[in-house]
Amino acid sequence: MRNTARLPFLLAVALCTPACFPALLGVGAGVVISHEVLENNTYVAQVSEGAALTWAIAKSSLTHQSDNPIMVDDDLRTATGDIGDANVTVSVETFDDDSCRLKVSARSYGLNDGPSAEAALHQILTDLNEARSS
Repeated sequence: MRNTARLPFLLAVALCTPACFPALLGVGAGVVISHEVLENNTYVAQVSEGAALTWAIAKSSLTHQSDNPIMVDDDLRTATGDIGDANVTVSVETFDDDSCRLKVSARSYGLNDGPSAEAALHQILTDLNEARSS
C-alpha cells in the first residue's frame, strides 16, 4: 500500500524535472528549443537563434561573469573563463540556419561542477533572451 502511494509522487518528480528545465532557468519559451544534461554535467541547450548571435552573446556573458579575462577561439566558437572557483567552458555549434547548440561545462578542483555550469548557462540564456527582446 505504501509503495502505491509514493508512485504518483515519484512519477511527477521524474517527469517534471527534465521538462521544467527551461522554466527553472527562468528563460523565455522562445529561446530554448530543447535541453539535456550529459553525464559529465555538461549542460546543452538547443537555441532558436543563429550561431553568430548566440556566440556573440555567449562571449559577452562569459566575459561579464568571469573574474579574469576569458580565452576565446573564434574559429571553434569556444570560450573559457574562471567564475569563482570553477573553470567554465562555453561552446556554440551550428545546428541549422535558425538554431544552434549551446554547451556549457565547468570544472572545479579537477572535478565536474554541474551547479556552476548550470548557473553560467542560465545567465547566457537570460542575456540571449534580453538581446532577442530588444
